[in-house]
Amino acid sequence: MDKNIDKAVSLIHTVKKWMSFIVLILMTIIVAISIVELGIVLYVDLFDPTDGVLFLEIDELFRIFGFFFIILIGFELVETVEMYFKDNVIHAEVVLLVAVIAVSRKVILLDLEKYDPLAIVGLGIIIIALGACYWFIKLSYRGKDK
Repeated sequence: MDKNIDKAVSLIHTVKKWMSFIVLILMTIIVAISIVELGIVLYVDLFDPTDGVLFLEIDELFRIFGFFFIILIGFELVETVEMYFKDNVIHAEVVLLVAVIAVSRKVILLDLEKYDPLAIVGLGIIIIALGACYWFIKLSYRGKDK
């Protein structure tokens, strides 16, 4: 009976590794496509003869910065899956870093007039909580090094 359980666990572990590998490949493809798309958007926005602005308007800048942050989040997600694929462990530090980047993107692109003040306070509390979690994790790593 134990032999069958060991075989089943081994099979599940192998399938999980292959699924992680497939997710890693797909996420890498998505990030690569996003980089190409960013290049196209940047080229079109810079060399658009219809607007009277020499380079970029503020809404175009916000859209491009949002794109950069999405790509950074994609990089961090690829790194998270890669670490899981290698170590079979999800590192909380990397997940928190993805969350910090995502919230930073939201804050940078936030239109304050559209949101209720209480929602903005809530976003501030989320930022403080993520920062505190990240700080505690870094602090715990320093404790292990000594």
